[in-house]
Amino acid sequence: MRGATVVMINFHHVVKDINILKDFLWSLEIQSYAKEAKSIFVQVFCSHAEQAWIESINKSIKEAFPTAVFVGSTTAGEIAEGRLLIGTTVLSISFFETALVKPIAISCLKGNELTSGKQLGKAINESGSDIAGVLILATPLSIDVANLFNGMPQNGNDYPIFGGGAGVYSLDNSIINSSMIFCGNNFYEHGVIAVVFLGNDLHISLNSCLGWQPLSKEMTITETDGRLVKKIDGVRAFEIYKRYLKIKNDNSFFLNVLEFPFLLERNGKIIARVPHFVDQDGNIEFIADLNVGEKFRIGYGDPEIIVQNAEFMEKAMNDFEPDVIFLFNCVCHRFLMQNDVELEIQRFNDISPTVGFYTYSEFSGDNNKIQSLNSTMIVVGMREGEKRINSRLSDEPKIDNADKSVIVDPYAIRHNRIISRLVHFISVVTSELEQANDELTKLAEIDKVTQIYNRLKIEDIFEYEFKKCGRYNVDFSIIMMDVDRFKQINDFNGHYVGDDVLFQIVNIIRENVRETDYVGRWGGDEFLIILPHTNIKEASTVAERIRSSVSLWEFPTLNNQTCSFGVASYTLGDNQDKLLVRADEALYEAKNNGRNSVVLKF
Repeated sequence: MRGATVVMINFHHVVKDINILKDFLWSLEIQSYAKEAKSIFVQVFCSHAEQAWIESINKSIKEAFPTAVFVGSTTAGEIAEGRLLIGTTVLSISFFETALVKPIAISCLKGNELTSGKQLGKAINESGSDIAGVLILATPLSIDVANLFNGMPQNGNDYPIFGGGAGVYSLDNSIINSSMIFCGNNFYEHGVIAVVFLGNDLHISLNSCLGWQPLSKEMTITETDGRLVKKIDGVRAFEIYKRYLKIKNDNSFFLNVLEFPFLLERNGKIIARVPHFVDQDGNIEFIADLNVGEKFRIGYGDPEIIVQNAEFMEKAMNDFEPDVIFLFNCVCHRFLMQNDVELEIQRFNDISPTVGFYTYSEFSGDNNKIQSLNSTMIVVGMREGEKRINSRLSDEPKIDNADKSVIVDPYAIRHNRIISRLVHFISVVTSELEQANDELTKLAEIDKVTQIYNRLKIEDIFEYEFKKCGRYNVDFSIIMMDVDRFKQINDFNGHYVGDDVLFQIVNIIRENVRETDYVGRWGGDEFLIILPHTNIKEASTVAERIRSSVSLWEFPTLNNQTCSFGVASYTLGDNQDKLLVRADEALYEAKNNGRNSVVLKF
């Protein structure tokens, strides 16, 4: 036995030759751990989906470890010893001393994701009562993984769920339409695999980071069909990438947009959505879900923030003291960081053996809420038993014993810093432009004296609300009001006093209407109040409340002031002009009747 302390052991091997693999598997060290292990978990990360090759590896595994659980995925790059590998096959073997490992594999056709999710969730829940965590592998290019997760029933447990979507490494920049996952000798181009880890001694730490920053103005998804986004702000989705980034609709579209995902907020968290391909009509299919009405910005990764996030997670992993670290890193990180990608991932191998792969989607959450992510790195630490050693990283400054005669090139590896500064510059400029646009919009819509809607804007609101009440056959009322003898106020007290009177009356109006009502300046001393979902009796009550409040208010230099009101409500057959005319006639009648009154016009 390995001693009184419970511990798991992980090895990895880059498979280049089956005979060399067999020598590795049958070595004395590996076989000694296999004999003591309660369960053996083998993962394979492979750039190329050659079934015969995977089957030969599985056969070698079964010969060496007959009870081992064998799963894997095609990738957009492999990770071993915290380093990026390309075009290889990486084997990860974990020996558990007390934990059990149970695989669940389900074929899932497009359109059946909810049903498959229910089936998967049920199988996970029935696998045992001491679930420590669940690994998910899926094919995000062929199924809607978000819908799959929506179908999974909740059981109130909070064990971590993590994993990645299978990718494919393209040598010729061609459009990538399929990827593959496998469990034993069962291969799935449309499916999901869950690996359930069971055991009270098994501890799992789940961390994630994004690192992408918003660059563009805010835009809105206005039409979708599943994962297909058809329109953005009323125009074809592809026009956004064509306009802002000069990206072409060709076979290289996916590779050209990888670094420019949509960034949006869900449940208080910023997430990314990466496009997959664009069709001839300019519709864009995304790897994960987007919904009509969601607002987003085009984003770009900030290498400096990505590295900083990796440093934070490195400290968390070091404090956790894992026996092994699994990385599920989006291919976007690889494309963005280029030769500096290992600045993000290498640090974890200094803590524990680190393996994983570059994905087309990342999965993170618990059994109550699982998210399908993009442009994210998921870092998973596993440990059997309690912590056994002190932290291997220190917060104390490190003593540099390096040879001081070595010359450090100040110009080396500078492009990430330059990109970070450009991202910051564009972000600030975008923010300033949006602030300027907000101010211009305010100037165009808001009356300078009263700080309520001006005539042009309140007319637009009136037209919109009038059409809505006709379409849905709901109550709708308006109030026309003006200030009694306002000309005398200006003539005897000056325009500054007159402006102050208008401003104070507007404040009184605001105090007596709902947040869903609208107030606008219709003319010099005349106001229009729009009351959606309000009948004429209710509108009359509002007008009377305002009238009374104004008449009781003590205005400086004026003592008191009054207003007159005309109230009208929508009736079948009305058009906008008829309703406005009735309200105006009611106001005229109120003024002729001695002012300081409310008149209704049916």
